[in-house]
Amino acid sequence: MDRGLALSALVAIPGLAALFHLLARSGLRPLDVCLLGLSAYWLLLVIGLGRGGWSLRLRVPPISIALACLLPALLLAAFALPALSRLSPHVLAVVALAAALNGTLEEAFWRGALVPRLGPGDRGKAVVPVLLFALWHLAPATALAKLDMPGGAAGMILGAALLGALAMVARLGSGSAGFPALCHVLVNLATFGILAATNGRPALP
Repeated sequence: MDRGLALSALVAIPGLAALFHLLARSGLRPLDVCLLGLSAYWLLLVIGLGRGGWSLRLRVPPISIALACLLPALLLAAFALPALSRLSPHVLAVVALAAALNGTLEEAFWRGALVPRLGPGDRGKAVVPVLLFALWHLAPATALAKLDMPGGAAGMILGAALLGALAMVARLGSGSAGFPALCHVLVNLATFGILAATNGRPALP
């Protein structure tokens, strides 16, 4: 594990939580708060990725691991289809772009740059990055308090812990964050689509 990046992430989480809190109190619509807060988060991920040492090559892990990671993502995406079908084309485009950015950047950082040399025998070293990934989700929980979302903030944090664990297992099994990124984008497409459909149209194009 890259300890410098892990420490940077640990320091950044309270700052991101404060940003989400301030944005939530600003009078902006909740979805706009999420988009602005996530934009700041993505910028920090890009800065962290500048240190290199990560791979997003699409290497498929052993079939049992691949199914364990992909099936929940596909089931969630299928569950979200009615919500996605209610979105206008431009909102669906924003949802798809946000899902692709978030899923790809998160996997490149949390399962890539943070653990650049992690192999199948390094399961113990994978625990801290999974915990940090779940911990980061406390930051947007402030904004989610005003959103209508199944499971609420607690559901998001528990879901992130489960997704993070499955993605890390896939990362260990494949040697790359590419396959977990694919699963993560599907999960984000479903969750962001449900958020957009149940909370109205975001103001940002």
